[in-house]
Amino acid sequence: MKPRFLCLALLLLSNPALWAQREVSGQVTDGENKSPLQGVNVTVKNSRVGTATDADGKFRLVVPADAKTLVFTNSGFDAREVDVSNIQGDLNISLAKNVLALNEVVVAVAYGEQERKKITGAVGKVTGKQLENIPMASVDQMLQGKVAGVQSVATSGQAGAAQQIRIRGIGSISASSAPLFVIDGLPANTGDASNLTNSSNLLATLNANDIESISVLKDAAASSIYGSRGANGVIIITTKKGKAGKTRIRVDGEFGYSDIAYKPEMGKPLNREEVKELYTEGLLNAGFPQADVDFVLDNFFGYNTTANYNWLDLVTRKGQQQQVNVSASGGDAKTQFYLSGGYFKQESPVIGSELKRYTGTLNLKHQLSNKFVTGINLTLSSFHQRGEVESANFRNPVIAAIALLPTAEAYNPDGSPNYDPNIFGQIYNPLAIIEYDRQNNQTSKLLGSAFLEYKVLDNLKLSTRFGIDYNNIEEYLYYNPYFGDARTQSGSSANSYNRLYNWVWTNLADYNFRFLDDKIDGTLTVGYEAQQSMTYTQAGSGDVLPKNRNIQYPIPAVPTAASVTGSDYAFTSLLSRGQLNYMGRYSLSGSLRRDGSSRFGANNRYGTFWSVGAAWNIDEEKFMADQNIFSSLKLRTSYGVNGNAGIGNYVWRSSFLFSTTYNGLPGSFQTSVGNDNLTWEQNKPFDVGVEFGVLNNRLIVEADYYLRKTDNLLLNEPLSPTSGFLGYSNNVGAMENKGVEVTINAVPVKTKDFNWTVSLNAAWNKNEVTKLREGVEEIIGDPFTLKVGEDVQSYFIRQWAGADPANGDPLWYKDGSKTETTNNFAEAGRVIFGSASPKGFGGFNTVFTYKFITLDAQINYQYGNKIFNQWDFLTISDGAFLGLNHNKKALQRWQNPGDITDVPKFVYANATSSNNNSTRYLYKGDFIRLRNVLLAFDLPVKFAQKAHLAGARLYVRGTNLWTKTFDDNITLDPEQPIGGISDLQFFNPRSYTIGLNLQL
Repeated sequence: MKPRFLCLALLLLSNPALWAQREVSGQVTDGENKSPLQGVNVTVKNSRVGTATDADGKFRLVVPADAKTLVFTNSGFDAREVDVSNIQGDLNISLAKNVLALNEVVVAVAYGEQERKKITGAVGKVTGKQLENIPMASVDQMLQGKVAGVQSVATSGQAGAAQQIRIRGIGSISASSAPLFVIDGLPANTGDASNLTNSSNLLATLNANDIESISVLKDAAASSIYGSRGANGVIIITTKKGKAGKTRIRVDGEFGYSDIAYKPEMGKPLNREEVKELYTEGLLNAGFPQADVDFVLDNFFGYNTTANYNWLDLVTRKGQQQQVNVSASGGDAKTQFYLSGGYFKQESPVIGSELKRYTGTLNLKHQLSNKFVTGINLTLSSFHQRGEVESANFRNPVIAAIALLPTAEAYNPDGSPNYDPNIFGQIYNPLAIIEYDRQNNQTSKLLGSAFLEYKVLDNLKLSTRFGIDYNNIEEYLYYNPYFGDARTQSGSSANSYNRLYNWVWTNLADYNFRFLDDKIDGTLTVGYEAQQSMTYTQAGSGDVLPKNRNIQYPIPAVPTAASVTGSDYAFTSLLSRGQLNYMGRYSLSGSLRRDGSSRFGANNRYGTFWSVGAAWNIDEEKFMADQNIFSSLKLRTSYGVNGNAGIGNYVWRSSFLFSTTYNGLPGSFQTSVGNDNLTWEQNKPFDVGVEFGVLNNRLIVEADYYLRKTDNLLLNEPLSPTSGFLGYSNNVGAMENKGVEVTINAVPVKTKDFNWTVSLNAAWNKNEVTKLREGVEEIIGDPFTLKVGEDVQSYFIRQWAGADPANGDPLWYKDGSKTETTNNFAEAGRVIFGSASPKGFGGFNTVFTYKFITLDAQINYQYGNKIFNQWDFLTISDGAFLGLNHNKKALQRWQNPGDITDVPKFVYANATSSNNNSTRYLYKGDFIRLRNVLLAFDLPVKFAQKAHLAGARLYVRGTNLWTKTFDDNITLDPEQPIGGISDLQFFNPRSYTIGLNLQL
């Protein structure tokens, strides 16, 4: 034997601790109902040695001979440490349930997971359990009110419509303010991808029942590692994975219906008698004699018929709501899987809008050897969506609901929808539109990735992941030849095929280290990432269609347009992140990323983004050992730089159009001026936060103060008109957001049979524009203005003063002092009057559990913002629009001298400009909404076991059940798009469902 091998053998023999091992086994159960817990992580403290419990809660682990402590962790339960240095026989371990999010041991963060105690950034978390079986089409809708500082509002009540999300305020003026979504490590395409139809929300392709958790990265320490795309925050979605143990099958079914969530009394249309009263008065006020009044009402308003319709009732319905989900998960020590399939159907409470979705997910992980692990995450989905246009389009059923007269005959004698233009004028009968026209969208998505991990050493891992996000959006539009938008063209049809292909390749090296007798530990991650996204679109349209509605896809006799377009962008990145922890007390973190993007000018294509963060777990200090107030106490802070690349793909380039001819030959002309110096909008967020728990963490509070300073904002730089262009994009502006966020989780009551938990989150944000173009302090628009020192969404509008008590004339204030009024619209001065941005918003959730009964309720709220109903100028027009219905607010009009009201005299063909833009149509956006209520009955464990079930639950649920507003004159639902302007979008739904969950 060679000397070096002899020395090694002697060393091993003389120190059995280096080679001796022993086995520890046992069972882990739920501390409340004593049922076995599957998937509990069992690890030797301060090591990578571990396993997971099987379906019976049992585990068997080979540990080093000198192992002293095992750590048991599982989502939803308190972690527990057990001394095994002198253990004899099997362990029987019970874990106590813990519903407070701050006690989660591990949280998904950028490019991995991290212990919550070591996190230096501001990270909000939503568990998959909070998202299960909610009757909403997409996960972005479900985030509302669940995380402090995350504003999520509906843009439309159409089935599957996209949601608007802002994290810690609006981060840009002209670029995107939406966060980056990362699904299982893949930065994904999100938003509305439609061309012809109303909406194609790419997030609606994801089944929320497949989600394990959502992490919201809000500050620099958490999000700057995403570099040029982290300025508006990052939302990380992690799907469910399999666990070793017996295969578990889960079946969920839910069925119900939906109607309108909220339509205030003031916004409802007038009935037949109210319309007659109003227009009779208006005609008399306009000088018509009584005989002419009767003639106009009979011949132009239909009062010579018996027609009497409530068009709001005609265009709304009880929409069907249903979903079915089936999943299976399990595996062994080497291979784990999760497999699921889902069906979801939703009908809008407004006719003409529905969505059907089919999803399938496969997540597979396999340990090839002690060194190699591989796996795939795959989601296939497809949805069919039918919708209608919104806004001022004459085919919009919402405008018909509020503006068509009750005397407009809805049906022909044979029962078919009436579309006589002599009756309906410019607004089409929505019943006929739904019957004769089509606007369909078929969106299919493949979201998948494959990964390989190589364990070079116990503390060094190399990994590579390649992912694709592939979307096909096929849209079809058919306008009939009989009436409506295409009547003069004898019908019209259009088709669009849109393909979005996005691939991402991520390569990482993760190194973990410990030294100084394990007092110091840390991690270091370095990597390279590349991404390319490509869009390809084919579109065609034509007129003159056969008058045969049985032909589903008629070929137009006169083709009118055909086009093929494409665009792409790419990123290439070097990234790194490090963290150092000392004795569980202090944590330091830092990240550095170098990004290159094709979206920016040749002179500024690469940018460097970074962050630093620190955390102090004060409760781990020796001087805290004897105190009995705080069960946990942590301070953290961070600062860094990240960017916003949410602009067009070719904004920096000079662009040309080749769709014209010159002298009979193909020609082109320049359409925009490029800017080789265009670069990222730059965000510099600062955050300081405190987290503490008292009463053994029965009460946990998390509070943050943040300051986001953004510069290099993209604005239009004007050019001399002699150049042939109005301007070009340049980095010239700046703004800031600052605010406070608070999250409170509490367990007021916890007994053997009864638990009561409460959670509250609140956020207050103040936005301020700090710089515009050089020498420019204000850029005036309508109804907004951009002004240095003011909120980015400040209304700049004339102030309404109501009706003159003497004669009913409209009045406006001449200036902001409100000391003098005028009845001449041109003399009224515009002033800044509030903002579309709320001062505060948040959510409140409470859960009562008594034995097998659970009551769960969530309330959302916001306040301090204004919303502008720009279409009130039609329905409170004081007679300006002839032949249209008005809403209940119009009944408060001035009628006699001395009347005090804010609604002027109603005059037929009113020409006083009383319905022009003013604060008359601005309303308080404050509201409280009962977002979700769940009443559930869980089958007791002993009965479930007799039925050979792991669990069973029957529940009833309601969403958007109740809304409280704080403006008596409001005419619309206060939940409006973030921009604050109502655009006749479909009404938000309120749903009632009943569901059953079975676990085998």
